[in-house]
Amino acid sequence: MVNKQISQAQLLFPKSQYPILSTYIDLFVKYITQHDIGVLESDLEIISIALGNTTHQIFKVVNLKESVPDKLESLICSGLKLKVETKKRLTTSQTELSKEANKDVVDVVISHYQSKLDEIEALKRQEIIKRKTKALSEARAKAEMLQNQLIEEAEAFKANRVDFDDFELYGIKKNSRVDKLLDQLRKKAITPEELKWLDSVGFSRELVVQKYHLQLAHVHYQNWKQKSLPWELVNASAAYRKAEVLPKIKKALDESYPFNIPKNEKKLKSALLTTYGGVCRDLKDYVNSIKLGLEAHKVTPLNFRPCTLLGAVYLSMGEFDLGHEWYDRAKERGFSQDAYDNDIKSVYFRASDEMKNRLKQNLVATGHKYIWL
Repeated sequence: MVNKQISQAQLLFPKSQYPILSTYIDLFVKYITQHDIGVLESDLEIISIALGNTTHQIFKVVNLKESVPDKLESLICSGLKLKVETKKRLTTSQTELSKEANKDVVDVVISHYQSKLDEIEALKRQEIIKRKTKALSEARAKAEMLQNQLIEEAEAFKANRVDFDDFELYGIKKNSRVDKLLDQLRKKAITPEELKWLDSVGFSRELVVQKYHLQLAHVHYQNWKQKSLPWELVNASAAYRKAEVLPKIKKALDESYPFNIPKNEKKLKSALLTTYGGVCRDLKDYVNSIKLGLEAHKVTPLNFRPCTLLGAVYLSMGEFDLGHEWYDRAKERGFSQDAYDNDIKSVYFRASDEMKNRLKQNLVATGHKYIWL
């Protein structure tokens, strides 16, 4: 309690604003608490009188109290009244001393104790610096410990993770299902269900999907080569196109054309011609793509697939009327509206900037309304 009272008393008059009264209160506190600098009652009374009637009255009132806590409490209460009076004086005359104060006497008395007060103040500053230094050292040690902990946790985390740079996927947990499936995909195909699961957990990136189709294409290609299964060449072509890897399948189709297929296998021949035309379309060989599309349409005139190939090629070339005409034929043969919309979107986004502008104008003019357009 006493320490709290001492702090309250010393805070009444900040030294920067009230240098004389701050020292006076400090001496008064040390007198009350019988501090070892030994403030004499006579000296305190002299300085109280020299400062004016108010401080002299405070000295007499405080001195009447018996206990140290009572004296300090009285000093705080009286000091508050003195502060109000002094603040008014600072506002009007810019001085903390009353007109009746004798500053010379005050200075003489204070000078007897100043060296001891300065020494105490220096010790306080040293203690403050010591505490701050200790706190800073502890904070640094704590920060260093936290940093080391974070480094250890990061290293432990990293040790349990693996990166797939080829898929642009990083920090995959080791031995997790994602890790095992992506590692498998690097070497061989995974099932459609496994790809769907990767998509559901957020790891079906474009590079993953391309790799999936490429591995699937290799399987179909090997089946075609080793088992002479012509439908597998169709499947391989579709998968290579989705993987955007065309040289191998283009060479195989070039060497297989004109496809020696029995006459009763019209659907197979049409599929081979159509997928061959699709490869040519991807390579922007529109002349051969149209030739193969027309040939496929002649083989299976009721099949919509050759029609969609021709529609896409003509739109890509800027032959918009012919493109729409072939798409209309495809829809007449069972091509769904959703599939048609997806086809149009694919054609648009694969086009050059110049062709995009032309195709956009045409689609708007022909009543096509798409959010992405």
